[in-house]
Amino acid sequence: MLHNGTVHSTDEPYAEAMLVENGQVAWLGSDETAQRLADERMLHQDLDRGLVTPAFVGSAAVTLEQLEAGTLTEILDGAATSFGCSTLRLRVPVEAQKLTGDTRDSLAESLRSALTTAGEHPVAVYPVVELTGVRADGGAPSIAPVNTMLDLLGELDPVAENPIAVQLRFAEVMPNLLGVRSWCTEAGRQLFLECTEAEAAEVVDAVVTSHQHLRELKQTPSPVTPTVLVGFDSAASEHWETLLNTGVHVLLNRPGHLATALRAGVPTAAAPPEGQNPWQLVSEHVHFDDDPVSVRAGFNAQTRGAYRSLVGAAPESAQLNPGSAATYTVWEVDQLAVQTPNSTAAAWSTDTRARTPLLPFLDGVELPRLVGTVVAGETL
Repeated sequence: MLHNGTVHSTDEPYAEAMLVENGQVAWLGSDETAQRLADERMLHQDLDRGLVTPAFVGSAAVTLEQLEAGTLTEILDGAATSFGCSTLRLRVPVEAQKLTGDTRDSLAESLRSALTTAGEHPVAVYPVVELTGVRADGGAPSIAPVNTMLDLLGELDPVAENPIAVQLRFAEVMPNLLGVRSWCTEAGRQLFLECTEAEAAEVVDAVVTSHQHLRELKQTPSPVTPTVLVGFDSAASEHWETLLNTGVHVLLNRPGHLATALRAGVPTAAAPPEGQNPWQLVSEHVHFDDDPVSVRAGFNAQTRGAYRSLVGAAPESAQLNPGSAATYTVWEVDQLAVQTPNSTAAAWSTDTRARTPLLPFLDGVELPRLVGTVVAGETL
């Protein structure tokens, strides 16, 4: 029984206590009711006015050399115990030239070992193999490494706990984007396209054009495996509105025009840079001069929105409601509020019918401090 705090729950937005049993949230409610429910079977955790929230989805990059050195477990431990992540999008860069001969076999073995290790860790790992060094020129032979990588990932699927995605650099594959997207669709493989804000107009045009051709070929990616634009951003609302009709998702890895994306209806997630307190990016989105959002919107982008872009992950993984997995983080906070975009003052609702769960008040300086991370009822 956790008590004497605040639990961020959509079902019980004013919960002060939470009962965890068999790895699930069994009950949420007031401290007064928690006292009546208490019995000798329970372990009690005093939250000391702390905040309990669903855990974050983080991101990290790991080199083949690090995998071979056996540092993956350390990386996953750190993501949970230092940054409050129960789920990690793990990117492994691979050079196209390493996909031949003995080098390919060595690469396959390193990835197989890493996937096995990841599957045994309580942090859920969603692997993304980033293929670099592709030099598309419009002809199919120039993107042969993509096909080779897709074949390799097919061999590794049996040892992967979660689906393996492939990431490519937009600038490297743009002349053959249709072929790349078609091959990924045929393989049932999720595609991440890395791009920059400077490429926004070109990216939108290429995505729209390739999407139209894929529809004609009846090869549009399944909604289950949406193409994700990594690093895409634009101040132009028309870019986001055009993307809405293509089924793509966007992953912001720095402060961006999240409010514009949400207004347009484009599924958008956010993930902080590796080694950064996840509340930092939430705060930067709240205080983003061009396009601020509420704390709730920034928080959802790094939890519920992030799960939406992961193949096989349920958005309800980012909720603490009765019956859900007891996967959560505990934070030491200075102040709780319902904070509007770019506001310097907090707003509270004293009307319980508003049913708006509280989150930390972010002043752009102080951030919540992690107390602990729990996955399926087990403290990491």
